[in-house]
Amino acid sequence: MGTAEKNEPPAPGATRLHVGGKLSFRRRVRQVADRDLPCIDLTEHPPPLERLVPEQFDTVEIEVGSGKGTFLLAAATAQPDVFFLGIEAAPGYARYAAERLQRASATNGLLLVDNAKLYLEDRVADGSVARLHVYFSDPWPKRRHRKRRFFTPEMGDVITRVLRPGGYLLCATDNAAYAGQICRLLGESEGLVRDAAEERRLHEAPPGHGFVPTSFDTKYQEQGRIIRRYAYRRP
Repeated sequence: MGTAEKNEPPAPGATRLHVGGKLSFRRRVRQVADRDLPCIDLTEHPPPLERLVPEQFDTVEIEVGSGKGTFLLAAATAQPDVFFLGIEAAPGYARYAAERLQRASATNGLLLVDNAKLYLEDRVADGSVARLHVYFSDPWPKRRHRKRRFFTPEMGDVITRVLRPGGYLLCATDNAAYAGQICRLLGESEGLVRDAAEERRLHEAPPGHGFVPTSFDTKYQEQGRIIRRYAYRRP
């Protein structure tokens, strides 16, 4: 696997696999060697969510595309009674994020190497997720690549199904065109309602409760980019 040296982030060119056939994707991902890390990669047969959550946790949140684990670590530290699963397609990034959790002794967080869209579709039971975090997912700006985006027409139903009643999808992007697509797709979903009050509340909340911190958020704010953050609730 593409490993990162301990205490160093992966190289910027680390491979990020995108949606393809289920087996072809899962066969291309090589197994994480260090069993002591809170990181799982079972390639073709990732375990369902219910098998990953320790029995003492009643609340589960998932982050799609955890990258270097900045938000996942902050969330696991800020909310020790919540179990956090980070799904990351790049093994090097997943390992690095898992090392950060391990160094912080955060036992309520876990990394899974897999395609997040496929995992939500076939490994997450109905109503089992309290909050789904999707921050700065790749906008795939070229038209021929847009089918690789996380937010595609079928995902509205998938998100609604996996969220528990009262659960939230929280997302952020700096890409105006992608933001428009997200709002359009989720706005057309009968099972999701945008919650502006929750957006304002999380804007004032401490780090690790929603939206921040992420590496991209910090970088883009320093560059003066406009960041759009949305909260959609399952009634």
